[in-house]
Amino acid sequence: MQRKNRNFVLAAMGSAAFFMGAAMAQTPPPAGSVIPASVLADLPHHDISNGVVSAKVYLPGEGGFYRGTRFDRTGVVAHATYKGQDYGQPWFSSFSPHVRDFQWKDDQVTVSTVSAAVGPAEDFSPAGYDEAGDGGSFLKIGIGIMKRDAAAYDFVHAYPVVTEGTRGASATKNSVRLTHTLSDKKSGYGYSYVKTVRLVPGKAQMTIEHVLKNTGTKDIVSNVYCHNFLTLSPTDAPGNENVAITAPFDINAEKPFAPGTAAVEGKTIRYLRGVKQGESVTSPISGFGSSVSDYDFKVVNTRTGFGQRIRADQPLARINFWSIRTNVSWEPYIAIAIKPGETKRWTYTYDYFGPGDKG
Repeated sequence: MQRKNRNFVLAAMGSAAFFMGAAMAQTPPPAGSVIPASVLADLPHHDISNGVVSAKVYLPGEGGFYRGTRFDRTGVVAHATYKGQDYGQPWFSSFSPHVRDFQWKDDQVTVSTVSAAVGPAEDFSPAGYDEAGDGGSFLKIGIGIMKRDAAAYDFVHAYPVVTEGTRGASATKNSVRLTHTLSDKKSGYGYSYVKTVRLVPGKAQMTIEHVLKNTGTKDIVSNVYCHNFLTLSPTDAPGNENVAITAPFDINAEKPFAPGTAAVEGKTIRYLRGVKQGESVTSPISGFGSSVSDYDFKVVNTRTGFGQRIRADQPLARINFWSIRTNVSWEPYIAIAIKPGETKRWTYTYDYFGPGDKG
């Protein structure tokens, strides 16, 4: 990467953005501020493979892929690839700090630098924001202690990071183990966090294991979801045409989808046509129960046969569904409530399948 572009990336990653249902009308960003998504590929990462699936795990820290204040900086997973299908490509063509959320132009997406994440990427809700008061400290797991310098919590606001804590990483051929520890006596928050991305030997499967221990004096109350940013559409049929999402329960979309784009058919959401530039298909989803077995979803392109099964070992707290022309984001939430000294563990399991496989 050229030094000029690398320095720009490091500075730009400090902004923040909020994913809304559709891109707002915005002034195009200055041409000199727009950086191609390909620049991100060179940032520090570990390549892992089990001989069946391969992936890139981007590392946190100075010069890391993600330096914003929304997504977990403790490792962003990209380019999970099985039988030549890349399930985690960038869903945007470029990024700029002068974009609020994302913009369309000539069928290309320019996204805020902080929103320039690929999947799987995780987002923890802020802990202690309301109690912090103006100028007080609150916690974003995976980022650190941040200063409250705005009224209501707003994803688009770039909160100053007061304490980021200490990070570490180690890797094997098929796994990456990332650690994050922090302690802030003033706020009472502290934790040790271990996240392990693993490609299971001999299987078309990836697991993301989490161990979060509360080492502070204050309860940690939050939730976490994975913004899967799944890419399944071939270039000759973009817009998620032929994609279907299936759940183990009858799906209820609480808000209507963009007209003609998709429909709920019992346990399945099915795209009716390709999503167009500027459209979004989004809604909170209900219908699930308290059983862990409800956290079990399949997303498949019925034309190509490629798909992904998404599971976890925790019950669902809520689900959001968001997609535009270039990706499908099925976002299941898990609740977190741990007292000082307690530990929370959870694991996501991703199974990949393709033509001829038993999906």
